[in-house]
Amino acid sequence: MKIIDFLKLIRYKNLSIIILTQYLMRWCVIDPFLSTINHNMQFSEGLFALLVLSTVCIAAAGYAINDYFDVRVDTENHPDSVIVGTKISRRMAMAYNNILNFIGVALGFWISYKIGLFKLGFLFALISGGLWFYSALYKRQLIIGNLIVAIFAGLVPLLTVIYEIPLLNKVITPDRPPVETTVVSVLFLYIAGYSAFAFLTTLAREILKDIEDLKGDDLVGRRTIPVEWGVKTSKAIVISLLAIILILLAIIYSYYFRDYISLIYLSISIAIPTLFLIFKLIKANEKKQYHFISTGIKGIMLAGLVFSVLLRFIIE
Repeated sequence: MKIIDFLKLIRYKNLSIIILTQYLMRWCVIDPFLSTINHNMQFSEGLFALLVLSTVCIAAAGYAINDYFDVRVDTENHPDSVIVGTKISRRMAMAYNNILNFIGVALGFWISYKIGLFKLGFLFALISGGLWFYSALYKRQLIIGNLIVAIFAGLVPLLTVIYEIPLLNKVITPDRPPVETTVVSVLFLYIAGYSAFAFLTTLAREILKDIEDLKGDDLVGRRTIPVEWGVKTSKAIVISLLAIILILLAIIYSYYFRDYISLIYLSISIAIPTLFLIFKLIKANEKKQYHFISTGIKGIMLAGLVFSVLLRFIIE
């Protein structure tokens, strides 16, 4: 087995995005917000690095077990990209899943214990179990599988603030100035906004991938949205999700920004590309077209992440 085969199995490019997401949330959202009220981040760099590693390990385990259960359908839908059973044995794929899950969940409990919130560790166990059952069972069921993946994507940025705020509450006294309460609340809302963005874009991509894989999914009896409700309805759902993103973007801009730099960036990198993809989706009827739109949504997700860099300067 080559190292590159293992990296492909665990989707190293997607894992890189997870790492980027969590560090951008920490240094481009949490840190500048706390600086406005003269507070430093309380969650240490060492523990944060372990949090990122834990998230990455659980995600990598999820990808490994997904390929383990998807050999048949992947052979039908993506024969050139099948790794498990060709370059990596099914036994090794299962072993990687077990090892990565153990490391990820163990780190989650350790981090939670170190900050005095041991029960938070069960969140990692829940995510790990959810990804397992997604691959083994829920992926075959209508909507549930799509929601599990989208929820996990939404949790990636949210984890950064889930571990920061409890520690902040220990150093900010009960009689803190109202401005401190407001800033912490807005900080949480900003991260929650990124989580909602990740949830909606991921859900749209998952449904698009189901449209791409319609033939193979139907062959193995999966009850995906395209299989059960048809391509036309699936496209309508994706378009609705993208429209919701645009509406929320307009609301967030009008309430929290109103500056020209943000308007220009959000328009060029997110709003206009999203409208373009909606137009392309309306006309799409081939697998390669759906793949292009799915890739485009991933680009919009990255553009949303990059906005956090601009956000740091806006906050300051």
